Amino acid sequence: MDKKLRIGVLISGSGTNLQEIIDRTLAGTLDAEIVTVISNKPDVKGLQRAADAGIRHVVIMPENYNLVANFNQAIARELSHSNAEYVILAGYMKLVGREVLEAYPNKVVNLHPAILPSFPGAHGIQEAFDYGVKVSGITVHFANEVFDEGPIIAQQEVQIAEDDTVETFEAKIHAAEYQLLPAVIQMIAEGRVHVQGRKVVIDG
Repeated sequence: MDKKLRIGVLISGSGTNLQEIIDRTLAGTLDAEIVTVISNKPDVKGLQRAADAGIRHVVIMPENYNLVANFNQAIARELSHSNAEYVILAGYMKLVGREVLEAYPNKVVNLHPAILPSFPGAHGIQEAFDYGVKVSGITVHFANEVFDEGPIIAQQEVQIAEDDTVETFEAKIHAAEYQLLPAVIQMIAEGRVHVQGRKVVIDG
C-alpha cells in the first residue's frame, strides 16, 4: 500500500500499545504512520517512546484549561494540525469529548481490556478477575460520548486459568492487545471497516 493511514495516538501512561504500533510501522507490517502522540499527563514513558522514535508528541493537560470543551478543542486542533485521519486511544484514561468526536466521526478507536458490554470502566481486568469469570478478553471499538459504549469493531477472548493470578491474567490481556489493536488498525488502513448504525461490518 502506497498511502499509509495517518493516525494520532492518545495516551495516559507507559505506552506499551503505542510501542507495539511504532514497532510494526517501522517493520513495515502495519500500513500506518503515527503523526502525533498526545498525552494528558506529563513525564509518562509513552512520551519517551514517541521521542525515541522521532514522532511528534505533545502534552495537553485538562488542568490547563478553564473548560473541558477547551481542553478537547486543543486535542482536536493538534490532531487536525498533524493531519491525522484516525485517532487511536491506547491507554488513554479520559473520556473523549464531543469536540474530538465531531471532528473525527466514527474515526476514534478505543481499546478496552474486557469483552464489552461486560466490565466497562477503568478496572475491567481486576473486576473480571474478582468476579470469577472463566473467560474475559479485549474489545476494540469506536468511541462515543459514553465510556466503553460505542460500536464494536473486534473482540478477542482470553481464558482465565485456575492458577492465574491477577498479574498473570493481566499479562495475557496485554499480549492479546498487542495483536488485536494493530490488526484493527491494519483493517482500517485497508478500507475494510464500515459502520452501519450500531454495527460494524468488516469486509473479507
